[in-house]
Amino acid sequence: MLAPDSRALLLEALRPPAGAQLSRAVALTFTLDLESLLIAPLAFAAHGMRESTDPITVMEGVRRCADRIDVFCQAGQITVPPTRSALLAFVEPMVHQVRRPKPGHLFHPKVWALRFRDETTGETSLRLLVLSRNLTKDRSWDVCLRLDGAIGARPRADNRPLFDLVRHAVRLAVAPLPPGRQGAVEALAEDLRRAEWELPDGAREMIFHALGVPGARPPRFEGTRHLVISPFCTPGGLDRYAPGGQLALVSRQETLDCLPEEMVAGVEAFVVNALAGLPAEGAPSGQEVLHGLHAKVYVVEKGHQARVLLGSANATDAAFGGNVELLVELVGSRAQWGINTVLGPEAGLRGILEPYDRHDATESEPEPTALLDLIRDIAAIPLSGTVIPDADSYSIRLTSQEDLPNLPGVRITAQMHARRGEAVPLVAGQRAAAVFTGLALADITPFIVITAEDATGREQTVVLATLIGDPAHRLDHVLAQQIDTPEKFLRFLLLILGLGSDAAAAGNGEVGGSGAWRAGGTGILELLLNALVDRPDQLDDLARLVTRIDANRDSHRLLPAGFPELWRVITAARETTTEAVRA
Repeated sequence: MLAPDSRALLLEALRPPAGAQLSRAVALTFTLDLESLLIAPLAFAAHGMRESTDPITVMEGVRRCADRIDVFCQAGQITVPPTRSALLAFVEPMVHQVRRPKPGHLFHPKVWALRFRDETTGETSLRLLVLSRNLTKDRSWDVCLRLDGAIGARPRADNRPLFDLVRHAVRLAVAPLPPGRQGAVEALAEDLRRAEWELPDGAREMIFHALGVPGARPPRFEGTRHLVISPFCTPGGLDRYAPGGQLALVSRQETLDCLPEEMVAGVEAFVVNALAGLPAEGAPSGQEVLHGLHAKVYVVEKGHQARVLLGSANATDAAFGGNVELLVELVGSRAQWGINTVLGPEAGLRGILEPYDRHDATESEPEPTALLDLIRDIAAIPLSGTVIPDADSYSIRLTSQEDLPNLPGVRITAQMHARRGEAVPLVAGQRAAAVFTGLALADITPFIVITAEDATGREQTVVLATLIGDPAHRLDHVLAQQIDTPEKFLRFLLLILGLGSDAAAAGNGEVGGSGAWRAGGTGILELLLNALVDRPDQLDDLARLVTRIDANRDSHRLLPAGFPELWRVITAARETTTEAVRA
């Protein structure tokens, strides 16, 4: 159990079963890195897109899935991207900030709920990923439980915590979800309520614990022997998780050093070896290097039974005192899942651990808790960004529905994510009022960077404003900006017609002697005609791009030779077909 050489990538865990496509995905996370969010659409996209780093391919993968993915994260915990990326415009509708569940506590679960539909049989399937990691670029030692299942005929009481957790996330959202998205999220929650899960090998029972959700009951930890794996621990948390009996503890060096010495003295304590994350000799050069413990696992033994709980909850007072968390409890035999299978001499995890040796607690700088709390409080205030067209540019007027928190000595500023370096001060104790002028169409974004700084430090986060008057053609313009050569236009055309990146790479934009383009042996005219007959809606994105290119008078530069004539034939055929259907 918990073998460190059995690594799983999130990209792999998200991929649909063979022959299936994503129907809906909902993710809950504490911290969100917007660039890491791009991983999910690529996992759900066609096989040829998944390993691609080509911007056109990535963008099309994101565009295809954006209306089927919803990500809920703690307000104030969206990290600021290091650079501006046009791709982030397409993840905007996926992201939903949520308020704190109660003062001083956090929205802290890490879970993916997925529904897939088989293209051939029409059957649906479910998958649940219960994680200890956030949707970020962190490369820590984490755990992931994957559960696959089907939708049953009736609700199951043991799934109620999952249902309540997703519904609670929707209720905590800073800005109401659009009706269509909210309905889709609630429909997935109902499917989770009816799920019939395949239990892991050896599990006799499985219990979900949605901590911090109204009506939830915390798990019980009575037993004769306990194991706690947690990067963060507090005395109160350990007293709760190990109420008597023997205790083994795996944590971070700095966490153990800060615990009372008498508490650690009677504990079998371990830390991860600093060299454990290095690739073994002969390992593939691309294998990622892991460092730092972030996994949360609890094992409780009683008699011949062992209970394993894993998920998002640290061994702290806050985790059970008001945070929203998710733990999954698996019940099995002590022989298969007991503590010796994790820490015994032959256990895989034991091989990367070393006994804890107490150090003097370092006098580290105190965390700027006040600034972090301020940033989270600001992010929980609904913001609006009113888009105002000017003569040859745009302006955005940023306003808030409530007064900003007033923390003496703190300077608060706002800037557009797409226009870094142009920070506008916000007045504490008053409603936000800022105007950003001279914006190009591609600069318009709901992603606003909020910065709070004082003599002790600086904190930043990305918040989402509700755009009012968002130009309907904005994303088409962003797309057109990326299609700046005939070769890129051809790649995009092949991608939207469903050939994937391999075929897109094969296309060279040349016109054969018969007048039909060829791409990896496939005629573009034939592909367009097939789409016209079987999937006419598939041509809408292409039509908007061609219209945008024509409006910019770039047809001669960006459209491959012969395409305008070919497109006029397709457009005329589609109009004729539409009129015939209406008649």
